[in-house]
Amino acid sequence: MMRYYRLINQTILIVGWIIVTAIPVWCESSSPSKEAYFYPGIEKVGFIRKDSVPFSGSIHCGEQNQVMINWNHTVYITPHRNYVFHEKDRFFVFRNIEDIYYKERSMGTYYQILGVIEITALKPRFVQGIIVKAFLPIRKGDLLKPYEEKSPYVSMTNEVPYIRAHIIGAEESKRMIGQGDIVYIDQGHVHGISSGNVFSIFEQQEKNFEMSSRTDFLDPSQSYPSGQLLILLTERETSAGLITWSKNELLMVHDLDVH
Repeated sequence: MMRYYRLINQTILIVGWIIVTAIPVWCESSSPSKEAYFYPGIEKVGFIRKDSVPFSGSIHCGEQNQVMINWNHTVYITPHRNYVFHEKDRFFVFRNIEDIYYKERSMGTYYQILGVIEITALKPRFVQGIIVKAFLPIRKGDLLKPYEEKSPYVSMTNEVPYIRAHIIGAEESKRMIGQGDIVYIDQGHVHGISSGNVFSIFEQQEKNFEMSSRTDFLDPSQSYPSGQLLILLTERETSAGLITWSKNELLMVHDLDVH
């Protein structure tokens, strides 16, 4: 009997040793850097690009010919130029939204990320997939490009390049922006910008003489610090960033400088 209890105690000690030694390793490998910013919506951040975006195929229709297709719905895909699909492959679904101009200068085209599709079957005339992530409703004609996993932890960088950039657009084409919004600037990785850079936002305001006499007018020749921008993703000549804080709502009609 004593031998039986001694065996149980040894088993408990062994199991306890495994748990104690395993947990810290798991925590260390799974915990991000202290200098990382957690942004869970990074996969749905769009982009602005001057060059055309290569695509693998397009949405032909939903399983039940829905106008708007959402999460867990089956879709049928038309390959582009004999692109070879494989089962279990994943693709971003994206859409061309609008051309972006800043002071009459073309900055490129704004593309919106709509969701993620996983290929489930290969048929002679079409490819079948299922929507595994839906950020916005998907419809016929939306395009596919290969999926790239993006970590929600954005590592903060110590070295930040000196830039003089401008906010040229906002997610969902918003005209009034503030803390928590995604915006786009007119400089990218060719200008030395990288994910994790943090910049200040300065708003150049103009006098509005129709406003109340009690309003404090601002000198339009000067800039006023209004917020902070964390760069999430970069393209060649543009970048997408998150406004981590702002004193108030900012108007896109004003000049919004970033440096």
